[in-house]
Amino acid sequence: MAESSVRSKKIYQQGTPERPFSLKFTWPDGIILIGTLIFLTVVLVYEYAQAGGSSYPVLKSMHFHLSRYGLGMSLLMLGVAFYVGIVRKDDVTPWFRRGTYVVFGSMVIQALLGFVMMFMGGVPGAPEHIFYGVGTMLCLPFFIFVEVTANKRPSMGSYIWGFFLMLGVIVRCLGTGPRA
Repeated sequence: MAESSVRSKKIYQQGTPERPFSLKFTWPDGIILIGTLIFLTVVLVYEYAQAGGSSYPVLKSMHFHLSRYGLGMSLLMLGVAFYVGIVRKDDVTPWFRRGTYVVFGSMVIQALLGFVMMFMGGVPGAPEHIFYGVGTMLCLPFFIFVEVTANKRPSMGSYIWGFFLMLGVIVRCLGTGPRA
């Protein structure tokens, strides 16, 4: 009877982050990273051609498209976290953590674009957009820290809460975005 309650799934080593520069990619990592890079390249080339070489409209459009990308990726990662953590009752996999790093990186790029636009004279639709933007960017590092340092396993719940909270902040941030 006791043997039936023993986990048969592979438990990934937790508590220590992987080496960040080890060129070890799995299929999900590659799909997320390549999809992100293709998306950014297509938007950049298209918007640069539309703007006729002017940089501010390109930055504004990149910021806009990255916000929609972040919303979509947050929904996708929330779904994956829910499936892995609730349905399969498994722990964080290395590819999921690296996918989270890609999503966080896109949020950092979006925040940097927003600050560059502010220094170029751009003004958000509402002043609280800046705080929601910073909140969106800082949301995932907190939950990554909670997961990496957690003693109790599985800790996929950290990411479920993290992506759910990030979705709410992104939606609120979109509502305070550009002026009409």
